[in-house]
Amino acid sequence: MYNKAQYLEKDSNYYQHERHEMVKYIPTNAENILEIGCGDGSFGAMIKENIKCTYWGIEPDSRFINLAKKNIDIFDNAVFNTEYNLPLQHFDCIVFNDVLEHLIDPEKILLYSKSFLKDDGIIVSSIPNLRHAPYLYRLFYLGEFEYQDAGIMDRTHLRFFTKKSIVSLYKNAGYRIILHEGINKSVSKKFSLVLRFLKIFTNKFEDTKYQQFATVVKSQ
Repeated sequence: MYNKAQYLEKDSNYYQHERHEMVKYIPTNAENILEIGCGDGSFGAMIKENIKCTYWGIEPDSRFINLAKKNIDIFDNAVFNTEYNLPLQHFDCIVFNDVLEHLIDPEKILLYSKSFLKDDGIIVSSIPNLRHAPYLYRLFYLGEFEYQDAGIMDRTHLRFFTKKSIVSLYKNAGYRIILHEGINKSVSKKFSLVLRFLKIFTNKFEDTKYQQFATVVKSQ
């Protein structure tokens, strides 16, 4: 479901992020939470500080086994795919923090994940924004299309998304959008002035301010 060789070649620091900006999307009454691609379990540990829950994590990188087992309740060093077994209708929340873009077929994974959600369960995700202003500048002004070690053009990204296509991804997988908003606003002063000027004529460039989009969905 993803390029395992390239994924495991990356520096381990790439996967060690607490993602403070994603905490507010996790329901405080969640009893069972599952994170796909949990890395060293840093995000789960942070969630457990504020929410009394059982936190599950699945991560294919074996470098994180010991640390993840300390940070969260249940950890499995494995690849999450459509053959992976979990308790049915068990989770209040399933988390994909910058994971779906690494998958060959994220829609299939989202469809498969439905069976593990409770009736009122949600999926929370963070997905990089292809229309982030600095990238548009490199593509359309400089004419560059180069993969990098991190960021939107990460060489392990197999899929690319915009604000609009993220909505389509979830709707095609049979989910209803509860919340969809930009996070990690990052625009230089020069781009900020350009966007202010463009806003006089249109709001179609507002999404270019954000590195990622946070999305909360429920099964339809």
